Amino acid sequence: MERVILHYDMDCFYASVEIRDNPKKYKNKPMVVAGGVVTTASYEARKFGIHSAMSTFEAKKLCPNLLVVYPDKEKYFKESQIIHNLVLKLTHKIEFIALDEGYIDITDIIQKYSSKEKFAKTFRERIFKHTGLTCSVGIGINKISAKIASDINKPFGQFIFNNEKEFMEYMKDKNIRKLQGVGEKFEKILNRDNIFLVGDVHSFSLKELVQKYGKSRGELLYLYSRGIDHSPVDYDKPTHSVGAENTYSFSLSSDEEISKKLEEVFDVAYKRLKSKNCLTKTISIKIKYSDRHTINKAKTFSIATDNKENLFEYVQEIFSEIEEKDEIKLLGISFRNLIEFSSRQLSFKL
Repeated sequence: MERVILHYDMDCFYASVEIRDNPKKYKNKPMVVAGGVVTTASYEARKFGIHSAMSTFEAKKLCPNLLVVYPDKEKYFKESQIIHNLVLKLTHKIEFIALDEGYIDITDIIQKYSSKEKFAKTFRERIFKHTGLTCSVGIGINKISAKIASDINKPFGQFIFNNEKEFMEYMKDKNIRKLQGVGEKFEKILNRDNIFLVGDVHSFSLKELVQKYGKSRGELLYLYSRGIDHSPVDYDKPTHSVGAENTYSFSLSSDEEISKKLEEVFDVAYKRLKSKNCLTKTISIKIKYSDRHTINKAKTFSIATDNKENLFEYVQEIFSEIEEKDEIKLLGISFRNLIEFSSRQLSFKL
């Protein structure tokens, strides 16, 4: 049976929460949720060229009347839990990849609905009814096609790819950067070889692409340009670990933005650790770069703990040992070797 995968993406999530809670102040106005760096920009702010990972100083230069709201991480996390609980009523075959987005394997349940279009519309309306927030939905034959589809008719829209042929036809005249894994540096290399559009890749065989760009990059270009992606929706794992990770639209390069995003991912992972009522003995950091190279580093300590300050110090220590801190596309933090809080007799603090 051919898979049917849905990707949902909340529209300007942090900004939308603030606009919903204070419409008189923020609705239809350029605003960002930001500290020193923009986390989320409203659609009105995006018209000025403002985007996430941009410094707040630069954003204000582009739009002097920009409204800036400091992030309320606790509020966004609680809102995310409401959304997660709504989605889990549909199926447990869900991979939440951030507070505001996730993949859902709907292969087993889509037959209950009259069409994929009807399902996507019902899904969006249900989220809006219960949260007052809009999301965009993409349905495809795998994760990559669903992810790209969800971005096509933003905000509060939907798009569906029924097969690889439809995906290839849509993507053939799109910029090569549209493919996941093609960052700024790799794009320049491809441009030198007269590859500017996704369709330009189709004239090369898998063997030719691997010879030109190496096994990892060559396979990525060949498969993703054709909408081929066999990666599973990662769901229903036993609680041997808990964590969070986030993929970024723009590569992280500056120390300031990396530090901020690292802390944000840690906060989400830590809240999940606490919600499981567990202690941890191992912290792991995952980093994926724009060229899709991925590294994992971990640290194990002798006494299990749930002390937030100590755990974040360990995260910073692990991260400081990583040499390459440029063109980061994904940050992840997980806690492993979990011990249920109720199973220990004494409370330890490191």
